Amino acid sequence: MKYSFLCLSTLTILACQTTPETQEKPFDKVTHLMDQYANEALRKGNLNSISLGIYRNGNTYHNYYGELQKNTANPPNDQTLFEIASISKVFLGSLMAQAVVENKISLEDDIRMYLNGDYQNLEFDGTAITVRDLLTHTIGFDTPARLKSTYHKIFQGAYKDTNIEYSMEDLFEELKTVELIREPGTYYDYNNVGSELAAYILEQINHQPYQAQLQGFFDSLDMQNTYLQDFERHRDHLAVGYDENNKLASITKNPLLGGSAGIISTVPDLMKLMKFQLESGHPLVKEATKVLFEDDDDNVIGYLWQDMGVAEEEGFYYSKSGDANGIKSIMLICPDSDYGQLVIINNQSEAAGDDWATLFNQMETDLIKYPKINLKSWLKPAFIEDKKRAKAQFNELKKKEDSYFNTNLIWVLNRIGYDLLYNEKNTQEAIQMFEFALIEDPENANLYDSLGEAFLVSKDYEKALINYKKSLALNPDNEGAKASIDKINQLNDQ
Repeated sequence: MKYSFLCLSTLTILACQTTPETQEKPFDKVTHLMDQYANEALRKGNLNSISLGIYRNGNTYHNYYGELQKNTANPPNDQTLFEIASISKVFLGSLMAQAVVENKISLEDDIRMYLNGDYQNLEFDGTAITVRDLLTHTIGFDTPARLKSTYHKIFQGAYKDTNIEYSMEDLFEELKTVELIREPGTYYDYNNVGSELAAYILEQINHQPYQAQLQGFFDSLDMQNTYLQDFERHRDHLAVGYDENNKLASITKNPLLGGSAGIISTVPDLMKLMKFQLESGHPLVKEATKVLFEDDDDNVIGYLWQDMGVAEEEGFYYSKSGDANGIKSIMLICPDSDYGQLVIINNQSEAAGDDWATLFNQMETDLIKYPKINLKSWLKPAFIEDKKRAKAQFNELKKKEDSYFNTNLIWVLNRIGYDLLYNEKNTQEAIQMFEFALIEDPENANLYDSLGEAFLVSKDYEKALINYKKSLALNPDNEGAKASIDKINQLNDQ
């Protein structure tokens, strides 16, 4: 494991943080916080392992946490291969963007130009399906019945030890019978069919198997440990995953060309993709991140990159997530702010997904603000260990406005309290944090409300009622306190 903590306990953290600021660079502090967030996420108990990577202003960092299987001492590492599922689509998008840049194909081409056979049915009131529609999930028809059934069987593990009874030839036969239910290019409906057809079209225009084209792209990025549909040969390094019932999940095989899913890769290789997006300046990157479709439901799609937009602080961004049977992954690229991040877990439950999203958002907040450091997170272990000493350090560091953000002591203590209450499930420590905050600001209605909530969670209804009433006395408009008081009275009456 590559844990890079410079401070391995809260006591050592306090000692480390009192060293001169020049001895620790901002990026080193950010990496400490990434480690802290990941380990906090693991302590919730919903995740077996976490693998993450970040890029900021030319600096990179990746690390691994937990175990792929509990109590087996098998943490992820640089050789671990993850099913990246739909992130496979952005490789297809890159190859298609390259073809557009080289004028081999047009986004507005009718896809029937590249299909063998009669597909008069692949249009809606005279509007044909275009290459653009394949890349934006706007093909206008549902996944054909046999293919949909095959995907379901794959997900259930039916083909774990047998060949899949479906191929591109079967897809082309089913395409002859599909009926477009809406005009292509007008309605977003996520699917895998468009990506597989796009991979087939790339084979026609480049006169080379799709897998060979992918391998050429991997080689160009020096991604030496990334493969398509090659599970058996690399099984020893393939990460196991757990389904929504916390049972070992089967590998999510792809019966078609691999345009929609099927790539397995390591974190170091995926970091090379991130660096390519942020550093190369390659024309295909600019082309592949053009917005090709957007609608009123906030679906914004490029060449299969999704969730694209422009934010007030970070500027232009785009991302792609992958959801294999037991493996969840996401990559975010923000070229205007020169940062990117990657998070992979090997659990599929709803609770695991929530923790995955929380971790991702914590990381993003800190990367956006970099080189400023999140003072709330930086001193959280210190406040838990020694509140008075941490307060003195906080008051010293908050003066450095160019170096830290979240510098309001009362807000920080309140947020740490809520972290402990709900994320760490440490009610007593949360109560102590809120009480310490009230010593600093004894007339703060919100803090009494927070303390009341902590006592309510611990089922100490008497103390909860006392603190909610104090909050209401200081802020008569606190409707939340009124509702909580009513709830406690009802519980007492039972």
